[in-house]
Amino acid sequence: MIRLFGRTLSGKVLVAGVGRVDRLDDGAGPLLARRLASVPGIRTLDCGDRLEDFTGDIARLKPDIVLVADAVDLRAAPGSIALLDADQLPADLNSHSSTLRTAMEYLRLRTHAEVVLLAIQPAQVADGVGLSTEVGATLDLLVDLFTD
Repeated sequence: MIRLFGRTLSGKVLVAGVGRVDRLDDGAGPLLARRLASVPGIRTLDCGDRLEDFTGDIARLKPDIVLVADAVDLRAAPGSIALLDADQLPADLNSHSSTLRTAMEYLRLRTHAEVVLLAIQPAQVADGVGLSTEVGATLDLLVDLFTD
């Protein structure tokens, strides 16, 4: 069982990291998934920028909870995070080439799992490798929360 921002995640948890690591803070999701790969009780998947291409892989893992980690413009301070259900997202919120809301709803229907977005506010999204100080600190905090 994992407590994350007032929410209890129990059962088989899969962290699906979404984003491009060659686009600065956009790589927060995949980098988080990579950092959590060795944490007992958590499955991870680096989905690159194509969550929709990994729905079959996710379904085969039979998770109880899918935590989609992605850099999303929350109109908040860099490094801010939010846990959001699909119905809390605007229908036009894009995550790369498909709408995040649609992909999350599809995953919920296909896997019968709870599907939640771990949205991370980027400071910068542009060509380059590495994370801003704020987003890097957020990933450190998240790794600590998952390993406690």
